[in-house]
Amino acid sequence: MNKIFIIIQREYITRVTRPAFWIATLLAPIGFLVLMVASVLISTYDNESTTVAILDESGLFKEYFKQNGIADATDGSVHFYIEETSFNDLESIIKSPNEKKKYQAIIRIPQNYNLNNPGNPVISCLYAERIGLEKKQFIIGRLNDMVKKQRMIANQISAETQDLLQKKVDVAFESLMNLNEKKGYDIAASIVGLLMAMAIYISIFFYGTMIMKGVQEEKTSRIVEVLTSSVKPFQLLMGKIMGVGAVGMTQFVLWIFLIFLINIFVAPLLGITLANQTTTIHTASANDIDTDSAALLIQNLSQLPFTQIMILFPLYFLGGFLLYGSLFAAVGAAMGEDGDQQSLMLPVSVPIVISVFIAMNVMNNPDSAMGFWGSLIPFTSPVVMSALLPFHQPWWHITLSLLLLIAGFVFTTFIAAKIYRIGILMYGKKITFKEMIKWIIAKN
Repeated sequence: MNKIFIIIQREYITRVTRPAFWIATLLAPIGFLVLMVASVLISTYDNESTTVAILDESGLFKEYFKQNGIADATDGSVHFYIEETSFNDLESIIKSPNEKKKYQAIIRIPQNYNLNNPGNPVISCLYAERIGLEKKQFIIGRLNDMVKKQRMIANQISAETQDLLQKKVDVAFESLMNLNEKKGYDIAASIVGLLMAMAIYISIFFYGTMIMKGVQEEKTSRIVEVLTSSVKPFQLLMGKIMGVGAVGMTQFVLWIFLIFLINIFVAPLLGITLANQTTTIHTASANDIDTDSAALLIQNLSQLPFTQIMILFPLYFLGGFLLYGSLFAAVGAAMGEDGDQQSLMLPVSVPIVISVFIAMNVMNNPDSAMGFWGSLIPFTSPVVMSALLPFHQPWWHITLSLLLLIAGFVFTTFIAAKIYRIGILMYGKKITFKEMIKWIIAKN
């Protein structure tokens, strides 16, 4: 055990004292700050607004326009004007090479337009320069509202009844099992769960590849021959995995601390607050997102089981890393040439990718059988259970998942140790899966 600790210490100190470690540790929070600044600048970018002329050749909406008009976009991206001139005059304005032309698009309501059959003939929107997708969705929404209201007016429905018919149904989804899970909670839980799942997914690949490259370098430089003369291959394997795992945890803690400092001190100095980020909400009216929804999302974030998450997320991070770290070390030991990397990594990579697909499914259906079994299978549980943690999982489920993850780590370490013990000392030979299976089943 003392030798394993010495190897852990060596791996940890060697990697933490490298300039590359500190560069990567500092660049990630800076990158986070750049993303925040970029998101605010992009969302508040003064994009040119689209001025749309509405030409009602049918005359059906004449009174409607006088009484109601048609509302512009709240963010100023689309403005509507009612025109009574000819289509040819408007068309010449649109086709004009003048950059500061009066209109950029025409909504043409045909003369024989039928309110009861709005698809035949159709309302057309004509433009010279392309209209963005969000603007198109906004225009379609406004026209739909306009046709619906005019249809009700044509059927002599009173204004009070019109307002009553157009009121949206507001459904409050609340859990009977957990009183904290109120309206909008599932959205907040899904966002946090997916972020944690992706963090584990990325870290497994990043630090797992670090282990694999480290083993391969030691094997190529023949340093491993000196090391194995003093320690057993299993001790070397465990020391390397745990040492790199400790490096990963250190880097994660530093990232969280630095990002926290950026949010508290640096972001306010740059005028970046959560309120700035809501400017993008106004451009998403087609998806029925508003500032109330954003406020509800922030409120639900405070209802998440953060104590449970803070305790369990590091355990699943370490469990997933140790499980896959041993397999990546085995791949590095068995790798003869760089060409072997793709074929040997495939069986290790596939379960990780599958776990991400299951985690994404969990966002839509957290109580599904797929999510339950995915959170128990050791090869997928680190990612899947991380996505499920914000949904208040019962302790028996978490305990069973952790026990199976530990059992999976012991199993993969046993398999990896057999491959590592032989593969680490083999040079100049292409190793096949058949040979690796023989190493696994062979008696010591």
